[in-house]
Amino acid sequence: MHDECNGSDVFGSDICTCRPYLMYGIEDAARTAQRGGVGLIAYYRKEGRALGEVTKFLVYNARKRQVGGDSAATYFHRTECVAGVEDARFQELMPDILQWFGIKKIHNIHSMSNMKFDAIVKSGIEIVNRISIPDDLIPPDAQVEMEAKKAAGYFTKGEVKSGEALKNIKGREIDEEKK
Repeated sequence: MHDECNGSDVFGSDICTCRPYLMYGIEDAARTAQRGGVGLIAYYRKEGRALGEVTKFLVYNARKRQVGGDSAATYFHRTECVAGVEDARFQELMPDILQWFGIKKIHNIHSMSNMKFDAIVKSGIEIVNRISIPDDLIPPDAQVEMEAKKAAGYFTKGEVKSGEALKNIKGREIDEEKK
């Protein structure tokens, strides 16, 4: 399941992991098919966390131009400052296409999103494995996104960094904002 990201999917921006996740998913779907299985990519029109492309680019600019530069500690807060919410996606209807195809079990899902995972499982589809994107596919500029999501509780099999820089991910008490 992939939520649209024109900046990355189409134009190759490396500030997020959308394109690497999509490409890795496509490659894995092809490998699965070559082994006699079935691979499926469901592409959803939910640009910029369903906030739209213009809002997404306003958020990107705000993140890059804030005091101290882009940081995992302010990742979600910056979106909320610009858009009023950190994420407007509604995932409960997302599994409908999977149900339409008659899918009962997903052996490997490529997603960090707990919202997607929960929506699929609640719809009655079993998920066997959650697959993290390989570290070497994450662009250097997207490390902020990855660390923020891990610290916020998104799925990962990797290490979650801790410390002062990440302690305020969900707390909203951001020192730079007070300056």
